[in-house]
Amino acid sequence: MIHFRANVLAWASLGSLFLLSGCPEQPAVPQAAGPKPDTVCPKELPSECKVLRDEFDEKKLVAKYHVLVPKGTKHDDADAYLKALYRYLWMRRDVTPTQVGAYVYTDEAQFSTPPESPVAVVTQNPSDKSPTFENKIALELWQQVEQAIKLSARADRKLKRKLEYVAEPDKGLVTVIMPFTAGMTEEWAPDLDYSQAIAYFSELSQQLFNNIPELKVFLYRARWKDQDVVQIELSKADYDRIGLAQVEQRIGQLAGRTFLELATGKGGSEASVEKSHNRRRAAEYKKAIDQIKGKVLISPLLKP
Repeated sequence: MIHFRANVLAWASLGSLFLLSGCPEQPAVPQAAGPKPDTVCPKELPSECKVLRDEFDEKKLVAKYHVLVPKGTKHDDADAYLKALYRYLWMRRDVTPTQVGAYVYTDEAQFSTPPESPVAVVTQNPSDKSPTFENKIALELWQQVEQAIKLSARADRKLKRKLEYVAEPDKGLVTVIMPFTAGMTEEWAPDLDYSQAIAYFSELSQQLFNNIPELKVFLYRARWKDQDVVQIELSKADYDRIGLAQVEQRIGQLAGRTFLELATGKGGSEASVEKSHNRRRAAEYKKAIDQIKGKVLISPLLKP
């Protein structure tokens, strides 16, 4: 009986020791390694920027970054954002990714409404030697004009008298002032005829309307000897109606006829053949220009 009580006391004492010491501590849950996803846009982007999703696959080393930038962001600004994000995704971590993608939106609905429709994207896959940039934001009107007429390639860019333009995006209007000089000089051309002035109008009209979807009106001003000798206002509707491309095709056929006359001598002298060709060419242009009622001013110096 004494032994039983002693054993009970011993077990009770041992139990109290366990109670005093408490339960064994649970091991701490390890924290995720590496940087946390961004909640604020990188400093290279505008302050109004918002991070929509920042993800990095630690196993596949794939980085994807979705950001919202202000509405009305220009094409060139979107390009700058893509380049900044591309550098950021490659350099932000100690571990170099094998694949990156940066996606820019100007409206959160473009991101939240499936399928995602970013306005600008830069991606690079493991097999790519360089990144692929895609910018769906249209160039500004002045940029589209310079691109359409290949302005940077024109030989007159260093001259005082050179082609000039004005782009008015709020009106969808582009004005081009075309000076007629003697070659690549500052001097006015000694002569200018109707066909020559209208040929440039036809060429510029096609370059602009065929390459600038939002262009509504083209105003052409041919300048010679310090005065405008031609002024034509051409709307998109008029451009579609008069068919300048077809006019140029017919004039091309006239050139073939003129060549044949020169080769066979049936058209008379070279001077008379040239005169006949210029007359026929001017007649084709005049038929087209006469369809633009009330919007054409031709100096008497150039009357065909």
